Amino acid sequence: MEENMDEKILRERERYEAFEKKRFAEETIEEENKQSIQSGTILIHKIPVEFSERRILQEKAAIWMPSDFEELTEEEISAIYLLGNKPQIVWGNTYLNFSLGFHYTEHKVPNEFMGDFAKIAKMMLEKTGPKVTIYGIKNRKSGKHNISYLEFVSHTLDAAIYNIMFFSSLEERVLIGFMNFGYKYNKRYRTIALEMLETFRFLEDEEGEEEK
Repeated sequence: MEENMDEKILRERERYEAFEKKRFAEETIEEENKQSIQSGTILIHKIPVEFSERRILQEKAAIWMPSDFEELTEEEISAIYLLGNKPQIVWGNTYLNFSLGFHYTEHKVPNEFMGDFAKIAKMMLEKTGPKVTIYGIKNRKSGKHNISYLEFVSHTLDAAIYNIMFFSSLEERVLIGFMNFGYKYNKRYRTIALEMLETFRFLEDEEGEEEK
């Protein structure tokens, strides 16, 4: 009986290890990256995750994110952003190594200058030294708003973190968005993060269209 139980445990462990290997296989990621968060539910390493659009920042903006994302406490935010410059509000859940946050600053910068804002952030990050590797800067439009963003990898004592920071002007004040996840999940999470960024929009743009 003992031998049979040991064999059963061994078989279960082998099944689990095979499943974990398949979850992170290149072909699994390639297939999952074809899915769109705007379809409602997608697979992330074979885990079904529901996405929906949520109005944020006192209903001034909207973005698609996992439906079960919840606001983190101040203590939880401090634990994630150890180096300071932490967002005022962050969303996450218990099973995805992924967080979304925003910091609404007091700095007044008109919308027309936001296209170059990521370049300023890049120069500041480069001064931090070799612990940051910058991959690129891009710009996009959301209605009338200019949004610039940059992708970079930062390093803590025990992990590499992939970051997407995006910059826009809300009521002429700088709004900084943060998306962060473990670098080892980059091949899957980056696709999701960039699509989330594509869905980010300002509701005042729609109000302006309705008034016409």
